[in-house]
Amino acid sequence: MSFQNLKQYGSSDYTVSYTSDIQKVELRGNRTGVFQANLNTGDSLIVQGRLNNSFNWVDILTASDSDVLSEIVLAPETQIVVTNTSGSAVNAGLHI
Repeated sequence: MSFQNLKQYGSSDYTVSYTSDIQKVELRGNRTGVFQANLNTGDSLIVQGRLNNSFNWVDILTASDSDVLSEIVLAPETQIVVTNTSGSAVNAGLHI
């Protein structure tokens, strides 16, 4: 099953530390979304958001060591910053 409103954070390699592709979201009146990530022991990630590229990134959510599912405040642009020490894939998505 695929969801039209699911945004997957992209990387060329999910088994190393990375900063994802920027996801651009049309808010259309939505103020929150559901974020989920698969994390392993020793891994951590930060979800960051901003209005556009003239603003600095602001941390929205921090998670480490285990899977996370959380409702978050939406921003027009989001990305994730992953610190991967396990060597296993860390991937994440946002559903609006």
